Amino acid sequence: MSNIIRELQDGTARKSAGRHPFACIRDLLAEHANNAPERHAILAPARLPMTYGALWTLANEVVFGLRNVGVRRTDRVAVVLPDGPEAAVAAITVAAGAVCVPLNPGFTCDEYQRYFGELQLAALLTHADLNSASRRAAQIQGVPVIDVSIRPNEGAGAFSVAGRAPQLLDDDEFASSADDAFILMTSGSTSRPKTVPLTHASVCLSADNVGAALELEARDRSLSVLPLFHGHGLISGLLAALAAGSSTVCPPGFDATAFFGWLTEFRPTWYTAVPAIHRALLAAADPYRQAAQQSSLRLVRSASTSLSSEVLDGLEALFGVPVIDTYGMTEAATQIAANPLQRRKRGSVGRPAGPEIGILDRGGRRLPSGKRGEIALRGPTITRGYDNDAAATASAFQDGWFRTGDLGYLDADRYLFIVGRIKEIIHRGGQKVAPPR
Repeated sequence: MSNIIRELQDGTARKSAGRHPFACIRDLLAEHANNAPERHAILAPARLPMTYGALWTLANEVVFGLRNVGVRRTDRVAVVLPDGPEAAVAAITVAAGAVCVPLNPGFTCDEYQRYFGELQLAALLTHADLNSASRRAAQIQGVPVIDVSIRPNEGAGAFSVAGRAPQLLDDDEFASSADDAFILMTSGSTSRPKTVPLTHASVCLSADNVGAALELEARDRSLSVLPLFHGHGLISGLLAALAAGSSTVCPPGFDATAFFGWLTEFRPTWYTAVPAIHRALLAAADPYRQAAQQSSLRLVRSASTSLSSEVLDGLEALFGVPVIDTYGMTEAATQIAANPLQRRKRGSVGRPAGPEIGILDRGGRRLPSGKRGEIALRGPTITRGYDNDAAATASAFQDGWFRTGDLGYLDADRYLFIVGRIKEIIHRGGQKVAPPR
């Protein structure tokens, strides 16, 4: 146990010296549990709060349970749970001791079978439901199932798996910085979804980058409105909040009407969402405008696709706080660029806030400011490649750069503007033109 104590002491000194990302999820949980065990980590409607101390204890229980059924730290465990506190806690605690693969609970049995076969799973963690599509697929594929039993009288997200740990586990039972934390799926907006492995070092650094861009502190509180099987909600939302030592509210899925009640009940200081959710909130807002104006929000974050000026203006008028437009993708552990809080630039997705950004021509040469080309990335948050897809990896990763397929330019102030995608190029009058955005 001396290693745990020493690392916690080192982490305290590291934090006091300035902002620095955690090396792995285990370190994040252990440090907050040591420094502020009673601080709230996870909240949910009609549930008691889960503290950082309880979350760390549960992480030990989950990892111990995984070891009891033969799951090692580099093995992959699919997590199939509906959005809510259990999904949040399961994603974090499973990743602390194995490779977490959060999957859409709305998949069909055939979809689960396909992904289970491709992912080479060691186990499936899900609710004890004998009729679920994921359990049927696991039975067909021969994947062991770990039942989740909710503990409703404990902190939000508390659950039991096979066996409890009698004491804290040794360090080597937990995943380390170089191990994969998550296998996530891309959105599949332009092709079949790809599977993206992301290490602990990568996701913790990206979560810290989100926190730095938003100036998150322990007193902040996020409201989770995105699915936790996608990188945006999982890393830029949940993990960013936990990395800052703050709390996050995990309701049972997004509800545009209930959202305004959650604002009043939980007093969150920020939320992050895709434009479609922002639009849904604006459409439902009329009866709740007073509550919105009196909310404790200090900012709204947007990512995944460009936010229109109309929606941005509508959000700022509704909540009376700045809207931070950002740019991210799964392959970069979500955050790539973000508008600074104090110097936002309309129409831009912000300045580099994670990986290095380059604009390349078709030959892979770097272009100067103002010139349009393909947005390319490199740096420690970028995935090493797609899982079991050598062709896609070879196509996207060239000369040390990850080529995003997005078209854009950097202005003289290094703000990034996105103008389209390469696959959307239109041939017009002998020229190739990107459609306007």
